[in-house]
Amino acid sequence: MQWHGLRLPVVFLAFVCGLILAFGGQYVYKEYIFQQPLNEILAENKLVDEFKVDNDTQIPVIKVKLANNHVSLMEAYQQLNQSVGRVMNKKPYELEFISNSDASLDQAFYESHYVIYQAQVAGNFPDVAAKVKQAAAKQGAEGKVFVDENNIYIQMYKPDGHYLNKVIPRQNTLNGVTLQGGGQIAKGN
Repeated sequence: MQWHGLRLPVVFLAFVCGLILAFGGQYVYKEYIFQQPLNEILAENKLVDEFKVDNDTQIPVIKVKLANNHVSLMEAYQQLNQSVGRVMNKKPYELEFISNSDASLDQAFYESHYVIYQAQVAGNFPDVAAKVKQAAAKQGAEGKVFVDENNIYIQMYKPDGHYLNKVIPRQNTLNGVTLQGGGQIAKGN
């Protein structure tokens, strides 16, 4: 069978082979260039208890549960972000921390969020620290705030094992955008 001088079975076979090469190449690239090295560095890191890489979104989301919630959230984020950034190279990603929050910690964060988001613009971080500590103490929890050039880190935990970890990007007023996810390493993305 021919169509405009072309053999249809050959055209069909070339189309199928092209699809197999395209999807197979994408799978191999994703699995062996990113997924396996990422799994190795996260599994070997002592800060990490569990992790999950969600590739179903436009930007991969790496969700991490810390092994010890009393470590500095900022230091943990910076260390993990640096390790993940080396694997991801210039590919954008988001690094999220898993929380085991309850209603009282959610309420403490809710009571603090106006000051936190105001601090993104105004830079009044001592007010954030005071409000987070006050709201957490009101719920029987301990609250900590860390700030670096890219993010505001909110950490609350209760003696009963519930904890809340939030990483909120600071606004980068020089570029007019808010940085997401990978912080320093992801700046060039």
